[in-house]
Amino acid sequence: MKRIYLILIVLIALGCAHAPRHQDTVFQNAPINALLAGCYSGTMTVGELGKHGDFGIGTLDALDGEMVALDNVFYQIQADGKALRLKNSSLSPFATVTFFNVGPEVSLPRAMGYEMFQAFLDSKLPSENLIYAIRVEGKFSSLKVRSAARQQKPYPVLTEAIKDQKVFELKDQEGTLVGFWFPAYVSGINVPGYHFHFLSKDKTLGGHVQDLEVESAHLQVDTSHGFKMHLPGNDEFLKFHSAADTKTAIQEVEK
Repeated sequence: MKRIYLILIVLIALGCAHAPRHQDTVFQNAPINALLAGCYSGTMTVGELGKHGDFGIGTLDALDGEMVALDNVFYQIQADGKALRLKNSSLSPFATVTFFNVGPEVSLPRAMGYEMFQAFLDSKLPSENLIYAIRVEGKFSSLKVRSAARQQKPYPVLTEAIKDQKVFELKDQEGTLVGFWFPAYVSGINVPGYHFHFLSKDKTLGGHVQDLEVESAHLQVDTSHGFKMHLPGNDEFLKFHSAADTKTAIQEVEK
């Protein structure tokens, strides 16, 4: 009898070890409204974020560039557009991550500009009321990307901080778009619609995508039915005030 119990315990342990790690949930550190208001002090380490996802986007302490998480590796896209692998101790004030659930691949039928590309993605999303993690691997004839510049305290609001951003035109690149689609009702929590960061195939270049021309690509969409957000406890977050017109502010920083 003891042997049977021992076997059952081992089987249960093995089952737990292979259970999905919240793959149906998107995790976020802080609402986008806090970032808009200038809450740039890091409140969660990359190591902590990695416990909640292996795929995602965000920014770094003091708004020091863009963050990309791909295949469980976190990268910083510096103000000059160059990518560096981050240490687990690196801090982030805002990030959105998930454990990407690999699914069927869909190939683009033709070359597309950004507007047509987003319309094509729209046709692949089953509902406008869920959250989607989107991975696109392909060849891009051109990309317009930007990366935020490190800020100094007292931090300006994001619409002022992005005036220092560096915009780059990348030509003939292979790489990956890492991003999400959020429903309209999350305004103030995250960015409604599509939000992509790019990382080149050789992991040396990237940035926040503003425009693109994709030559060929295949994509995967991971649907999420759950959302979890961490609310920081530092004074910066506890005392910030949301922008009166969040929609306009988001449109200004995303364009």
